[in-house]
Amino acid sequence: MNYLKIILAIGLLFNLAVVTAQQDEAYVAAESGLSLREQPDISAKMLSKLAYGEAIGILEKTDKKLVILDAGKKISGEWVKVETRTHIGYVFDGYLSPNKIARTIRMNLNNLKVEIKNVATSDYKRTHDLKYEDKATINVDASDTPEGKQIILVDNDYKQVSLFQRYENSFSFMSADTQCSTNEWTQFDTEWKPLKQLKSNTFQTLIYTEKDWLDFIESATKNLKDDVVDKCGEDWLAYVKTIENIKDFPVSVTTNRVYIKFILTDFEDNITEKIIEFEMP
Repeated sequence: MNYLKIILAIGLLFNLAVVTAQQDEAYVAAESGLSLREQPDISAKMLSKLAYGEAIGILEKTDKKLVILDAGKKISGEWVKVETRTHIGYVFDGYLSPNKIARTIRMNLNNLKVEIKNVATSDYKRTHDLKYEDKATINVDASDTPEGKQIILVDNDYKQVSLFQRYENSFSFMSADTQCSTNEWTQFDTEWKPLKQLKSNTFQTLIYTEKDWLDFIESATKNLKDDVVDKCGEDWLAYVKTIENIKDFPVSVTTNRVYIKFILTDFEDNITEKIIEFEMP
């Protein structure tokens, strides 16, 4: 009898493994994010909001149909039970796709549309209008970075489009002197650097190396020498000069913002500048 129980237990575990392996994967296709609810009901408690392009596992269908009117268009589907990295709940499958979705941010400019690939946002805003504004702010997700991402020019009707990048850091440090430990300097901007052009319509944002950080530390301490010496003394300034790694005590460097500048030249040689600001958490 004991052997029979063991065999049945093994069989049950095997069946569970097969079910798990056969779990369907889907991707969130709602650009503004998709609500994950506790029950298959639009008024049920919301557990979280799933990001555009996020992968989820479909556990089971409920056969509970739903039709949503979105910008005058009817979206039909049903509630499905799904599993995310942190929750199990229900979503409306009218905003799910079986195909992997590249997370894309879209910018609408005069005579130009721009797509920025594979950048996750913290506020789910994925479309920005720069026709009448000179600047747009994109709030980047904590787990993401705008570095090394592709920027694609779509429907370009300009004679020339040039892209440049710079970043803003905060520089802080710790010391036995608590007054020194609380100091933090921000709004230190690098110079504008041109983006790498991969194709006629595709650019790639820059990636900052450890050398960039070390250069920043040196520049920051030089520019802020008087303030550092006044609050922390000459000994501290001398110590910073010996730092060989950005992880060395007592320095902390954080990127606050990354800026992308578009210089747009039309066919009458009129020049317009637009700036995208990626705000880091």
